[in-house]
Amino acid sequence: MTGRATAERSRDLGSETTRRAILDAAGALLADKGEDGLSIREVCARASVTPPTIYHHFGDKAALVARIVDDCFADFDRAFQHRAAPRDPVEALRWGFDRYVEYGLQHPVPYRLMFGQARSRISANGVASYDGLRRSVRAIHAAGRLRTSVDEATAAFWAAVHGVTALLVSGFWNEDNTAIALVRDAMITQLTSPERASTRREKKGAPR
Repeated sequence: MTGRATAERSRDLGSETTRRAILDAAGALLADKGEDGLSIREVCARASVTPPTIYHHFGDKAALVARIVDDCFADFDRAFQHRAAPRDPVEALRWGFDRYVEYGLQHPVPYRLMFGQARSRISANGVASYDGLRRSVRAIHAAGRLRTSVDEATAAFWAAVHGVTALLVSGFWNEDNTAIALVRDAMITQLTSPERASTRREKKGAPR
């Protein structure tokens, strides 16, 4: 590696370290005080940088908040990536409900950041996360077991699971509340149809 390449790599690593320090400081303040209470001056003090450094890396306060929220959605999706869902699409949706609630309980601060800020900008990772839910619902539709449209079912299911998780994260419910399973199963019952007996017989008779 040439001296110039080494210097460029060192600058890149330094820039990433600086960005990470800014994001960590701003994320902590955002979780504690909300977007209105987020002060660039206080972020600078915590991250040991100057305001021009923040503006250089992120543009402005709104863009900084948007980046923090986007990172939270990316972390949320990564929490699901290496966990195997049930093969049955309806059971996979039920499993997804439980994993979503589990994430909110285990990561309350990122969850609040994901949904507690003003939506002046669209989070690309947030859109991708919602599309993941839509794909799960579409699999139920492809199996002929969805009672309504994909978009309606996706919106209704997300409203239910987010509502439950928000109540838990805010402390209005505790994780032992039996209403959690009641909401989940009511949504599954309302949105989906049972697997046909003929389909179950076909699966049992299929060669392995």
